[in-house]
Amino acid sequence: MTQKKITWISFSLAFGLVGIMWCVFALDYFLKLDLYRFGVYPLTLKGLTGIIASPFIHSTTDPGHILNNSMPTFILSWMLFYHYRFIATKSLVLIVLLTGLGTWLMGRESYHIGMSGVIYGLASFITFSGFFRKNMRVASISLIVVFLYGSMIWGVFPIKENVSWESHTFGLFSGLIVAIIFKNSPPQPKKMHYEIEEELGVEPEHEYWKERHAVPDHKHSNIIVNYEIVPKKPKVEKYPDEEE
Repeated sequence: MTQKKITWISFSLAFGLVGIMWCVFALDYFLKLDLYRFGVYPLTLKGLTGIIASPFIHSTTDPGHILNNSMPTFILSWMLFYHYRFIATKSLVLIVLLTGLGTWLMGRESYHIGMSGVIYGLASFITFSGFFRKNMRVASISLIVVFLYGSMIWGVFPIKENVSWESHTFGLFSGLIVAIIFKNSPPQPKKMHYEIEEELGVEPEHEYWKERHAVPDHKHSNIIVNYEIVPKKPKVEKYPDEEE
């Protein structure tokens, strides 16, 4: 898989994730479905549905809710699928489940909706994964995440009454847990030789024939020739009666 294709796939997945959020929001807004009822409601059977559904449900009375969540969701999920495509889906599912389950077990008696908890989980996962792996590229991405979303740490405290700080907190810990689980997994599958050639714009067949007809390296090396002089023996004339 070429680098261009990887970029396009990760972009499409991130865009699709945000697209689902907006589709659900539009249906809820125009059809008055009151989908908040399918959010996480702690310690109730009906609230279990929200573990999966709540990230895609946002307040229809406050458009700023989904607007504020859209860009971080897109950027962080794009980074996840681009740099961790081997474990991206499993990581995202685990973050969603752990965040929702933690909120269901210990949240306030209220409906908890929105993608913000998962956003905290993604930011936490990418940050801690970079440090655990000691990978300079991933670590630099982690620093960017910390720089851009460092103020998110205040969201884990009960500062605002109408903000689910519980989901933020469990999202933060979920990202850390998932990063620990997959810390020994590579950021992405090792590239095959032909993938590297494609990224460099080299045709594999061309390289094959080039290598087949190339002059061996030893022919280009410095050759030292030693001469040994052997004296020529004097010619002895033979008489006709002598046998050879």
